[in-house]
Amino acid sequence: MELDVHARYFYKGYFAYASAPNLDTDMLSIGVGKMFTFHKVIYIDPKVVYDTNLKTTNLMLGFGLKF
Repeated sequence: MELDVHARYFYKGYFAYASAPNLDTDMLSIGVGKMFTFHKVIYIDPKVVYDTNLKTTNLMLGFGLKF
């Protein structure tokens, strides 16, 4: 069994992001982004994320539904 932790802190439409797969801080990912909402429930969230394990910076684009 694995337990992944993802956290976001929102401030005026922007957010700070942190992720620790299987609670392993050696594989920590941190980043910043902005959430754009469409049609009240659909959103996209582009973000820049630094992966501490691979030592890379990535541009990521997520989408989803808000309830």
